Amino acid sequence: MTMIQILIQRLAQEILQELFDKNQKQYKKIEKAIDELTQKGLSASNIKKLTGTKNIFRKRAGRWRILFTVEGEIFKIWIIAMEKGTKQDYLKWIFYIQKT
Repeated sequence: MTMIQILIQRLAQEILQELFDKNQKQYKKIEKAIDELTQKGLSASNIKKLTGTKNIFRKRAGRWRILFTVEGEIFKIWIIAMEKGTKQDYLKWIFYIQKT
């Protein structure tokens, strides 16, 4: 089995640090989801490709979403955010990822 390399971008690192400091339960849930990505790649559970994008995916971890891109065996996690349920939030995140 191929091991996936996870690169956590600055914004996602800041969010993880804040969760680590303030909400260990949610932090552990997200940590488990990232570990699953490392082990299974796109075969992990609760993954969807975001509509209208070339290589942007989201992984659901409870009420949280992990947005990442895939370049070969390298997964770049761009943002970890609470699901707000609006298409506009996803469009904002997609725009953020595509411009960086």
